Amino acid sequence: MAASYGAFRNRRSVLLLDLQHQVRFEELPWVRAVEQHRQSTDPVRATAARTLADLGELALRGWPGTVLPNPLTSQLATLARTAGLTLPWTEELAADIFMGTFTAKFPAAARTAAELLNGSLYAAYYGIDYAAVAGVDASASRDRQGSPGAAQFAALCHERAGVDGTTWLSVAQAGAVIEQAQILTTHNLALLAGPVGVSPQSGWAALARSAFATTCRHAARIHGNPHPLRTIKDMAYAWRQALFHLSMATPDEQNSALAQFDDDAAGCPDHARTRLAPVLAGLRLVHAGGNLAVDGGPTDSGARRLLGWAPTGHHWLQAEPAAQAVIHG
Repeated sequence: MAASYGAFRNRRSVLLLDLQHQVRFEELPWVRAVEQHRQSTDPVRATAARTLADLGELALRGWPGTVLPNPLTSQLATLARTAGLTLPWTEELAADIFMGTFTAKFPAAARTAAELLNGSLYAAYYGIDYAAVAGVDASASRDRQGSPGAAQFAALCHERAGVDGTTWLSVAQAGAVIEQAQILTTHNLALLAGPVGVSPQSGWAALARSAFATTCRHAARIHGNPHPLRTIKDMAYAWRQALFHLSMATPDEQNSALAQFDDDAAGCPDHARTRLAPVLAGLRLVHAGGNLAVDGGPTDSGARRLLGWAPTGHHWLQAEPAAQAVIHG
């Protein structure tokens, strides 16, 4: 079984249309035949739970500004099942084949995030009403794929992305909708910090600063880049990770981290500092109790909400720093 599992996990994974999935390990006929003879004991479940927490902590500590890749998410899900935990792990979806809806685990993951982040800095920055998200009923009307609550969740993501959910989606529009799903669910971070019980040894504030360092590196790579959209998306994803880590820190740690963010940004090239300025201004605004514009556009002070996808296909970070300075006053 171990050899079969290792060989199976070395295969190439692909995303399929219409919410279909590749054959799963437990669906292989020879695995199904042997599985019934396996005994799950308390020590096995305890070992799986401990390994799950250790691996999750290692991923956050080693790559604090990078989203969990699908192969790792698959392994975490396997460990969770072995530990007896039923958790809604979500994969990163491909914008070019996105069908406009989600499976049931996405609204379930958003409800888990709501329990952890309601009233947090993360929720304030992204303008999330987690009380409403928690109300996405698992027994609600089913969408065309038969996923409970998915239709409500998909409609919410379309609304937040500013995209019409009744028409065909361009790749940029699909990406914007998928990103909103990642924001609402935290793309598995809430599972690690909540039910799995990950508690990084270095502390959440240290992870936030490391994730912000990744944000700064990506910001510096936009200038002069003829194809910057992928870098902008990576920058926004790193920023989202930083905000989550920061939201898990204590208020005093948050205050200290905000000052450190400013110091770290000051060490960036001028063009990167210019691009980071409205992003940091947005964080300071919500930290002080203010609100960012609903559409993510600049406030009177130039503060903005950083997202990785623009439904129009043109991102405000693509503008040269001189032009941005004029735009932001």
